[in-house]
This record gives sequence, C-alpha cells and structure tokens, in this order.
Amino acid sequence: MDKAETLQEYYRRTCRALPDDLKDSDGMRAHFNVLKRNNCYASLHFTRRDYYKICLTQGQALLRTDKGTIKIERPAIFFSNTNIRFGWENLSPEQKGYVCLFNEQFMGNELRKALDNLFKLFRNDTYSFLFLQAEQYEQFTQYFEWMLSEYHSDFVYKKQVIEDFLRLIAYHAIKLRMADGKILEKPDGDLVNRFYALLERQFPIESPDNPLKLKTPADYAHQLQVHVNHLNYSLRSYFGKTTSTLIQDRTLQEALDLLQYSQWRIAEIAYGLGFEYPQHFNNFFKKKTGKSPRDYRDLLTINI
Repeated sequence: MDKAETLQEYYRRTCRALPDDLKDSDGMRAHFNVLKRNNCYASLHFTRRDYYKICLTQGQALLRTDKGTIKIERPAIFFSNTNIRFGWENLSPEQKGYVCLFNEQFMGNELRKALDNLFKLFRNDTYSFLFLQAEQYEQFTQYFEWMLSEYHSDFVYKKQVIEDFLRLIAYHAIKLRMADGKILEKPDGDLVNRFYALLERQFPIESPDNPLKLKTPADYAHQLQVHVNHLNYSLRSYFGKTTSTLIQDRTLQEALDLLQYSQWRIAEIAYGLGFEYPQHFNNFFKKKTGKSPRDYRDLLTINI
C-alpha cells in the first residue's frame, strides 16, 4: 500500500502550527481539529491520508479519485478515511466551508460504527461525497459552527460532545444518501447487531483477574449459534472488515485506553485482554501501532 500523508505532514503542508497533542507523538495520541476553509491551498496531491477528514465546501474545484475526476461546482460535503486516495484542485479563488480532521485514536466505538455505516453506503460510488441543496448546506454549516464553538470551549466533556456532532453529521449524510435510493445492504442485520452488542459487552476490562472470555471469531460464532463463515460473511458485507479485524480493532482500543488511563502493569493488561503471554500482546500492539506498549505509555507520560 502506498505511503499515507500523516497529520504532521498535513500541518506542515498547510503552514499551520503543529498542535501540542501531535508534538513528539508520531500521531499516536488522539487528535481532532476543526478549521474554516477561508485560506485553502490550490491543490492537494493524490494520495491516502492516515487520518479521517470531513470537508464542507462551497466553490469550484476538481476532485481526483481512483475512479475518475469529478468537477465540483456547487456546495458539497466530503468524507475520507485512511483507505481512500484522493486529490483536490481549486478552480475558483473563493473557497468557503469547514474541514475537520481526526485520527483513529480519537474515535469512540459509536463514532466508528457511524462512519463504518457511512463508508459502506458509498463503497460502490466514485467517492464518498454528496452535493447539497442550499438548505442542506446551511444545516451542515450549523453543525460545524457548533462543533467549532465546542472545540474552543473549556468544557470538560467537549470531546464527547464533538464526537456526538460528528455522529450527527455522519448520520445526516446517510439519511440524505438513502433518500436518493441507496439502501444499506444487510445480509443478516440481526446477526450484525447481535455481534456488535456481544463484542461491546466484553468491555471495559475491569480486572486482570477477569480477562476477556471471547477472543476469536469461533468464540463469537459459537456464542451466537452460527457458523463462523456465515458470521464473517455478514460482518464483512456490512462493515467491509473481517470478524478478526473487528475484534482486534476493539481490543486495540481497549489496550490504548488501559495504557493511558489505568495504572496496570503491561503484563496485567496483556492478561486482561486475553493474551496468554505478555510478549504476544507486545507483538500484537507493535504490529498495529508501530510502537511497543511501553514506548506508547512512556510517550504519553512525556507529553503530559
């Protein structure tokens, strides 16, 4: 897979000051930002990004995608994730709107589920975007204004509020897309919902002495009383991810939370997450993040 642009590279390219939560972090800390598009660059090179991006735009431009180039001549909203390659070239000097950026570490499970639903809905399209009517553009503008105001507030729970706004934006886009006749394919919607509920019931881990009971696709299939192949097919059709990937993603999120917020030793975290040996947990974590659990925790301590 081609090299993705990092958040640090984004801020350097746009000549913006690097936010404190990204300094000396290799992008491993949770990050979110929301900005107005008053001074956008004329073009973005065609590549993947290692972050999520939602852009509300008004102005003329060319959107370059793997499936072709689209001319943007009216208000639109765009969604990108870490798998989507795109490029952008402004055609008109005046560009209005908003852009928000956030990484995998920022997202809670409910926001992740909302975005999974959204990107699945657009998977057969040229790109995950919607042209907007004037009143629709104004509605999204209100969401971004609220999110911008919250971002600059001192409210102790502003992260949770911002996540709710992002979910609202995602589901509003889903609603508009489905009104155009696009329906989410659900080979077995009930099974998907039962799997997700069962997965979430495994967390949070309260004690190393009470470790994860369900760890593999076979464990979940047995509990749900279905064949593991059917479970994998349903989840992959719905989310575009295998059962193993969904389990690993949720396990990784719990590991990140425990490393940041708990006082557990790394070996205790490993056992709590169901790893037989701490080294197996170290290998899993490093494969997913590029860092060892100890290096990640040390980095968090340095940046406090």
